[in-house]
Amino acid sequence: MFRTDFKKALYLLHLWLGLCTGLVVFILGITGAIYSFSDELKDVFYRDRLYVDVPAGERPKSFDELLKVAQAKFGNKKKISRVEIQVAPNRTYMFRSLKSGVYFEKVYVNPYTAQVVFHEDANREFFNVVLSLHRTLLLGDKVGHFIIRWSVIGFVLLLLSGIALWWPSKWKAKVLKAKFKVKWEAKKKRLNYDLHQVFGFYAFIVLLIIALTGLMWSFDLVAEKKTKLTSDTTGTMQPASHNQILSKVNALNNNTAYYLYNIPAAKSGTVNVSAYLDADKIHQRIQYRFDRYSGKLLLKGKNFEALPLSDQIKSLNYDLHTGTVIGIWGKILAFIAGLIAASLPVTGFLMWLWRKKSK
Repeated sequence: MFRTDFKKALYLLHLWLGLCTGLVVFILGITGAIYSFSDELKDVFYRDRLYVDVPAGERPKSFDELLKVAQAKFGNKKKISRVEIQVAPNRTYMFRSLKSGVYFEKVYVNPYTAQVVFHEDANREFFNVVLSLHRTLLLGDKVGHFIIRWSVIGFVLLLLSGIALWWPSKWKAKVLKAKFKVKWEAKKKRLNYDLHQVFGFYAFIVLLIIALTGLMWSFDLVAEKKTKLTSDTTGTMQPASHNQILSKVNALNNNTAYYLYNIPAAKSGTVNVSAYLDADKIHQRIQYRFDRYSGKLLLKGKNFEALPLSDQIKSLNYDLHTGTVIGIWGKILAFIAGLIAASLPVTGFLMWLWRKKSK
């Protein structure tokens, strides 16, 4: 009797959570699946802005010169906040200017000719729109994050209640066959039921990891503790050469895939440079902070292996969420899991609709 009542209560919880969060989960699943291969798709569709021909015997222009070219393209009112510098010789430098809610633009510059290859309104760029849908539903940080946060909490409960409802009461061959295998030749109602429960079971672990790592962001549990360092503003206040700072970082790293070079907005801010050792794994990075006036190295961060366990878990969050922690196969898993996540509200809604009609 207790088992029957418990299962009925679990079913009602699963049903109403699904009806309340289904649309958001569908959007998150579709956008997550699309974005999982965004880098590979950009290499195909944005090749003209990402890649350049390498002139024989020529070296890239100085970083300061390229910064001036990009800043002139943005204009005086839109300051450069970040530069993505790929170490590969055939890549453009990407300069970013961002003011949240106002503008988000990128300028791609050929490092050999100092010519602007492409000026992008990133707010309207396809993959950024997909990412914004995934993060905020295009409803802004406050409203969008709130809806997504509680929808993902609901999705975690859906996964846990779903696996409990799926769990076989008897571990017999006939029962297990129905639990582990889709009956493709069945009628539409039975096929829909199988797609919901069987695909849900196979994607359970991956979707649970994706959901929990997403919640880590939503509740700011992966934010790094910033050391309170500032640039010395008692001197001449003449900024150091960015080329000088970048040269220092280059000298400290032998096997870097790319750099993110962050230029502070505040006068007392520091120049923060992240050296990514692997093109696909965000957690494999070393961070540096420099005085923006003297160019002096103020802090060198630890590599991943030297971090405390708690910081390692935080650093791994993005790569676990996207599957890149295990390379291309992880991306494929994340892609398939995203499609299954999007399908579950659809198949679940059809089950509820048909059952309602039959009653």
